[in-house]
Amino acid sequence: MSPGRPYIVAEIGGNHNGDVELGKRMIREAKACGADAVKFQLYRRCDLWTEDHLKELNDGIVKLENVSQWSTRELGLNNIYEQIDRFAVQEREHMEFFAYARELGIDYGTSTFTKKDVDFCIDQKVANLKVASCDATNLDLIEYVVSKDYPVHIALGMVTMDEIRDVVRLIPDKCRRNVTLMHCVSLYPPKDSQLNLRFIETLRREFGMAVGYSDHTKPTDECDVIKTAYNLGALCVEKHFTLDKTLKGNDHYHAMDPEDAKRILSSIERMDLIRGNGAIECLETEVIARQNARRSIVSATDIKKGSVITEEMLTFKRPGTGISPAAMQDLLGMIALTDIPEDTILQEQMFTHA
Repeated sequence: MSPGRPYIVAEIGGNHNGDVELGKRMIREAKACGADAVKFQLYRRCDLWTEDHLKELNDGIVKLENVSQWSTRELGLNNIYEQIDRFAVQEREHMEFFAYARELGIDYGTSTFTKKDVDFCIDQKVANLKVASCDATNLDLIEYVVSKDYPVHIALGMVTMDEIRDVVRLIPDKCRRNVTLMHCVSLYPPKDSQLNLRFIETLRREFGMAVGYSDHTKPTDECDVIKTAYNLGALCVEKHFTLDKTLKGNDHYHAMDPEDAKRILSSIERMDLIRGNGAIECLETEVIARQNARRSIVSATDIKKGSVITEEMLTFKRPGTGISPAAMQDLLGMIALTDIPEDTILQEQMFTHA
């Protein structure tokens, strides 16, 4: 992850709509926007759903928040089976997308849902893997992924704290540096009151690991959600990416488009400037202000040559071009070397030790 700002992942997922050329264009646009990585999802229908559940979804018996209907005439899709098969990235498309991302110089990540796909992606040397929120309790898969000691983002949508502890217990100490826990709210989009971004702080405090944020909110001009996540410690921010929010498909409507991505990155860069580096020093540009705004020790009365300096003889006034008020105790008891009129800014050469 790059120092100074979070690692930004443009999640293309299924938003390529089964069109390889559209997917490549999205990779190209994500790179142009300044994203650090793109991410796709490698899966097959038979690995994730039972046939009975697919039928319930297709018939509307079970409904998903981010899917209003499973037929999309504009894409020539008539049911859930065709839609899943179209939006899924198989090995051939994955290799083509990955090669293109590598050619452009942008990291390529993948959500994996089986051990076979974990091995395939590692063999391909993708930049990072992701365990999706649906697998946050799939401890067998998580244990297998973390055992590879490979960069992985583990999404924590729909979880309890005990379930997170179960996940973290599986991560050997030597592998923790490669694991990022991703706060996530599995709603599309969630309301502001449901985001609970301070959970990012809780994860950092509780587990002492890298923490990120997977965002499903609709983008805003202010980018407040992403900026807040960053300020609370998110080292990685992942957000769905599209070229057009009006495109048909499941995740276009709440995704960031290229202009949103540029705004987010610009906002984060400004936040990084505002946050600074944590060190404190008087800036070169503050020197004049320091001299004019700070006070000096000033004579509160006429001081005769040879007088022993007492507190009653002194006061403090601007500018700060004389002896600092911080040195008053050192000045007390010293001898005036010359007559000093009232309201004079005192200098070290006016005095000597008794």
